[in-house]
Amino acid sequence: MKSVRLKAKGKINLSIDIKGILEDGYHDVEMIMQSVDINDNIVIRKTSKDFRLVCSNPIIPVDDRNIMYKTWYLMKEKFDLKENIEIFLEKNIPIAAGMAGGSADSAAVFVGVNYLFNLGLSEDELMKLSELLGSDIAFCIQGGTSIAVGKGTSLEKISPLNEKIKIIVCKPDIFVSTKKVYNKFDEMNCQGYVFNRPNNKKIIKAIEINDIETLSYEMKNVLEEVTNKWTHQIDDIQEIMKSYNAQLTMMSGSGPTVFGFFNDERDLKKCSRELRKKYTQTYITKPTTKGVEICGNK
Repeated sequence: MKSVRLKAKGKINLSIDIKGILEDGYHDVEMIMQSVDINDNIVIRKTSKDFRLVCSNPIIPVDDRNIMYKTWYLMKEKFDLKENIEIFLEKNIPIAAGMAGGSADSAAVFVGVNYLFNLGLSEDELMKLSELLGSDIAFCIQGGTSIAVGKGTSLEKISPLNEKIKIIVCKPDIFVSTKKVYNKFDEMNCQGYVFNRPNNKKIIKAIEINDIETLSYEMKNVLEEVTNKWTHQIDDIQEIMKSYNAQLTMMSGSGPTVFGFFNDERDLKKCSRELRKKYTQTYITKPTTKGVEICGNK
């Protein structure tokens, strides 16, 4: 086997709460994550030459700043792999969007290298190894619907979100610094700001019984209130979605991506067309139970 093709799925957050700060300085989070069917397409191929990463998007670095590069060299050193690889990345997940695009690509390298070199690692072993590089990678390896606690690497699978739900994902053309958002959250929290927090137990129950009304009421992202202070576009996107009868709208991650759930196909398509007039990075998608999907090999 010389090459493998993979699809790496993006994610949205169905909730984010921050309980405090851990002893090592990381934030103590409790959040529900959901894979969506927006994927980067990746080919990993064995080569006798030096490592090479090629990407369809020219703004993405292809050197040691890229997490795919770091993932490969972590595995190469740990498992004493003699051959090199070349990676071809077709980038479709929005960049710097709160959708774990980089983590999904790293997850694909973990899964792809394990498969290509017959390392025999279990999914749990890959997830544990991925913690050396980032907190969202483990979820991107596993995929589906999970509650994450602590640093975000302690995962528990929960009932899957109904795959018939229609979703619009919209990312405005702005950059939001995750570090600055978390720092501002800490500042606001210390000043006694009262955040609108999610009830994750009720969210999990609502997902189990497909109760969208309760889900829409209980889903919250405490970081949305922070990011909203820097941009009006999150509110603008949500207002457009609501005007087309979105069942719920919320920001994903630290932003600035906003997603909405729709029941009616016509509302979904009309809303998508309207959003694209102002926000070109607008996508129609759906929930998926997959994280990284192996599509073929040669």
